[in-house]
Amino acid sequence: MKMRFASLFTTICLAAYVVGLAGCGSRTSAEKTSAEEASGMNAVCYAIAPTANSQGLNMSSPLVRDTIYDTILDYGYISVVVVDGNPEFVAADSYDIDAKYKKASKEKLKTDARAKATNLIAYMESQVANDAQVDYLEGLRMAVRSLSSLEGYDSKTIVVIGTGLSTQGTLNFQNNLLSVEPEAVLDQLEEKNEIPDFTGITVVWQQMGDVASPQEDLSQTQRKRLQEIWGGIVERGGGTFVYNDIMANPVDTEVSYPSVDTVELPMETPIGFDEAMFDTEDESILEEPVMLTEEQVSFVSDKSTYLNEEEAVATIQPIADYLIEHEQITVLLAGTTAGDEDSDYTMTLSQERADAVRDTLIQLGVEESRIVTVGLGSSDPWHVYGAGYEGSIASGNRKVVLLDASSDTAKDILSE
Repeated sequence: MKMRFASLFTTICLAAYVVGLAGCGSRTSAEKTSAEEASGMNAVCYAIAPTANSQGLNMSSPLVRDTIYDTILDYGYISVVVVDGNPEFVAADSYDIDAKYKKASKEKLKTDARAKATNLIAYMESQVANDAQVDYLEGLRMAVRSLSSLEGYDSKTIVVIGTGLSTQGTLNFQNNLLSVEPEAVLDQLEEKNEIPDFTGITVVWQQMGDVASPQEDLSQTQRKRLQEIWGGIVERGGGTFVYNDIMANPVDTEVSYPSVDTVELPMETPIGFDEAMFDTEDESILEEPVMLTEEQVSFVSDKSTYLNEEEAVATIQPIADYLIEHEQITVLLAGTTAGDEDSDYTMTLSQERADAVRDTLIQLGVEESRIVTVGLGSSDPWHVYGAGYEGSIASGNRKVVLLDASSDTAKDILSE
């Protein structure tokens, strides 16, 4: 069981003020005066992830420093969740004070607020994950619970500080989720009723994607997908999402965090098939894998026979024309299946479906010697785990992927 000392906490202002901080560094005196005059009672939950594989959490950012001070000064409510493999509340309290103390001078109230804010930031900086792995979705669910039942507050805000790369729970990015279109991930979460109710809540996220060794750095595309997934979760749950691009605060520390698994990042995610892309003389089309999904080439269930042979041939025709035009290219066709367990049956079925596309290419004039096939079952590098057999993500797991046989990805596949 975790043992942490609870402490008083604090955080954010009005949503409009938060949005302003997301785009600015710090406020001018005029802006502070305006914010202070407009602000009311605010309830905030900090969801912080002081875990391994993450750059140092920046508790000195304007988002954290200024809003903590303002919330304390305005007698707001604070709760704090430490997000790790087993997220836990470490604090929940109100900064409201007796009416007689509110009659003190403004300077006295401000001095007290600054002292409390300093103590709070120091407390948050001292937090360390107790459990391996990290589950941001469960952490958000806890944060929502801490705010949803509160009444009499002008705004409710969750401030998340962490990478967003969950390695545990329903939204586990080790399952290759960064290779999937965000909308498909969101649809599946919605189908499973896994999206919290963010109605009336603003979620501000700082340091998303700011990973540290041994976790491999995310590409800009992967960062964008990560942001779209978390933003989509909040918005589908009825809330407002604000991405804050404040930099991390990497520091040398003697603190030892429990080991967190790394998320293997897809290097070459298959792009969706588009017939027009092959209507070109460009020789670099197959630099990235091209995915023929069930929507383009559909097979009879559990067979390698086309559901509609005429439509399948029409889809494959532009690929054949392209390969005939570019005689120097040899292709690898990799068949894959849905589900997460491989067997002799799934390996054979995926091989036979890749062979079916090969046979069609040969019929359309491509030399057999230029086509290599392999059946990968559900062990392909783009497979999304946990998707089952129904839904758009599962459908995307059933595919035939075209690769330039000379590419590094194709060589890696054939060497296994």
